[in-house]
Amino acid sequence: MTESERIIKEGILPESFFREETICDTFVSSTLKKVWAISIDLYLELRRVCEKHHLRLFSDGGTTLGAVRHKGFIPWDDDMDFCLLREDYDKLLTLKDEFSFPYFLLTPQTNEEFGYSFIRLCNSNSTLIHRPFVNAKYNHGVCIDIFPIDKIQLQDYLEIRNKIKELIYINSAYMRRNVPEPTPRDLEMISKLPSQVSLQDNWKEINRLAKTHKDEECEYVSLLASVQYSPENKIWPKKIFDASVELPFYNYTMLVPIGYKRQLEIYFGDYMKFPPVEVRNTWHSIEYAPDVPFEKYYKEHFWK
Repeated sequence: MTESERIIKEGILPESFFREETICDTFVSSTLKKVWAISIDLYLELRRVCEKHHLRLFSDGGTTLGAVRHKGFIPWDDDMDFCLLREDYDKLLTLKDEFSFPYFLLTPQTNEEFGYSFIRLCNSNSTLIHRPFVNAKYNHGVCIDIFPIDKIQLQDYLEIRNKIKELIYINSAYMRRNVPEPTPRDLEMISKLPSQVSLQDNWKEINRLAKTHKDEECEYVSLLASVQYSPENKIWPKKIFDASVELPFYNYTMLVPIGYKRQLEIYFGDYMKFPPVEVRNTWHSIEYAPDVPFEKYYKEHFWK
């Protein structure tokens, strides 16, 4: 049974959800619908564990924007992002055994070749293909990303962020070192690798840096373990995360920060305005095989 079939059988989403359609002038394939369905199922599982252990979970970025503007996924998006306050995030790291197959909490401790600066909840019965990292032997199931929310002080924010960014760059280059058919960017990154790299040591240092101000009274917070956006888009008043509110998201509700309007303004400006049709596409350069367990797919195509 595929994950899509299980999700229908268990009544998580109806069969009609998986039909391809055009939404906001954007074609959404049945494959992308399967990725969405698996992601929603992962969110529900993460939410279950967080609520059981009284952890405060919030949507982030495009996931919040999707809930606000579309009451579901942004039609040209293909992933989900979440965040937790640092103390709750660190608690989640200890709860890997709460997740049973096909769910898998992916961290540098549960997969030593996983060199990201944040963690993921993966579905092991599905496949995500990110070409630069196909030879890194960690869980490559369809996943949702989970980030820590850290306290910051404005005077050293950029200094700390840049140190973290450098470590993220090293880990990313290390995971690319055996990539088949490397691109010029891959080769450039690999050429700058230090002679010795420890993903585990870099992970520890990233988190040590991110927690510089954890015991202080701070007015602002940021996702320091994520550098996808410009620095100014990642500085938020702490009160944005004083609580969560629930917004409609298909058959369910999405837990968004109580200050989501202000956060979305900082992220996107006029967030209710749609981008031009010609740029409505995903930017992750990721492919999917949602009906195939990742170990089977990777052993057949990459892990010879």
